[in-house]
Amino acid sequence: MRPFSRLRRRLETPSKRRAAALAALSLVLVTVALVGFVSANESTVTIDERTPERNTLVGLQGYHDEGRVLELAPDGTVVWEYTAVENVFDVESLGPDRVQIAGADAVPDEQCPARYRDDGTRGCVHNTVRIVNQETNETQWQYGWYDVERHEHELHDVDRYTADGEARWVLADMGNDRVFAVNRSGAIQWQWNANATYDPPADVGPEDDWTHLNDVDKVGEGRFQVSLRNFDTVVELRVGNDGTVAVEPLVGPNRFTPNSSAGPLFAQHNPDRLADGHLLVADSENDRIVEFENGTPVWTAGGSARLDWPRDADRLATGNTLVVDSYNDRIVELDGSGEAVWAVETGRLPYDADRIPRNGSGEGSRSEPTADAQGFDPGTNETSSLRDTVAYGLTLLRYSIPNWVDTWGLLVGGLLCGVAAVVEGRRLGR
Repeated sequence: MRPFSRLRRRLETPSKRRAAALAALSLVLVTVALVGFVSANESTVTIDERTPERNTLVGLQGYHDEGRVLELAPDGTVVWEYTAVENVFDVESLGPDRVQIAGADAVPDEQCPARYRDDGTRGCVHNTVRIVNQETNETQWQYGWYDVERHEHELHDVDRYTADGEARWVLADMGNDRVFAVNRSGAIQWQWNANATYDPPADVGPEDDWTHLNDVDKVGEGRFQVSLRNFDTVVELRVGNDGTVAVEPLVGPNRFTPNSSAGPLFAQHNPDRLADGHLLVADSENDRIVEFENGTPVWTAGGSARLDWPRDADRLATGNTLVVDSYNDRIVELDGSGEAVWAVETGRLPYDADRIPRNGSGEGSRSEPTADAQGFDPGTNETSSLRDTVAYGLTLLRYSIPNWVDTWGLLVGGLLCGVAAVVEGRRLGR
């Protein structure tokens, strides 16, 4: 009983450290709760120097299963919302009133296939790509599969294309370190497994994340561009008529680079091939957008004081670049000098954004030229300020809080800690 006696005596004795710790914890919890309440509100335009002419489609990953798809008017008004997927990643407009959505849902063990039901991991994940009618929110087509767990096993990207006169979809299967294509009936047309080209590290288990394969795009006949995030590398797959696949590295060291950058990219997302052959990449851990020509950077924008973990960048027909600024919970449009001309706060950890063109079909990146190097503002690479550091810390805290702790729970807990800090302070004053 001695340990409990010591604990009781310590709690009975007033402590400046305890009062300060309770006050600090109260401040953090209340701040995170207030940020949560704000992020749950309607999207808000924060920069409007050059209002876009058309709507923007946004995929929100969500911090705790509150992911969704939004279509935003230029003034930030939500004109359409889809909430049937817990974590949304890739979104694409396929034409009037048709949206393609890739995402993931956590599933309880009792609803998982037998192989994942009693595997020692709580629940499983159901990855899906679906085409949704915006007028009715009905699913017109869907393909999906189950995996062992959601973390690092989600479906982050899908690209729809046509081959042999039929629709096909190529998918980035992160959990199985593979890229594969299916037709409308779900039959696999071809696939490439990363371990067919690369040797996994010796200490990597069957469910460990060693490639973090997070993006795939068709860039030509039988040619598919793939992002290997944990390699800091973008490669091109060349698929033969017999299904054989050759791999050509485009940018990066072309090997597993754990926890550090070994080249011009650091844990990138959503590389886009521009029509002039350039490569536009959200260089996420470097907090910048970078454009390459034959592996050499020719344009960059951002820096840790401007962007915080960007995960998507599209070159628009105007020459501007539409960026998903994930940890800042916003979508921002940059001009050729890297300055923000339009931005909208969305909350809920955005992942992907597409500007919807006049004909309604997906626009993606265009062939617009890079910014004039002489006109680039070097200030866009300035270092992070204290405010940005605090905001980053709050975002990480909100992302790591368990699912069962909701915003009201954080607020109540913060207020209780504040009351306890006041009580402790009064005890010290006696």
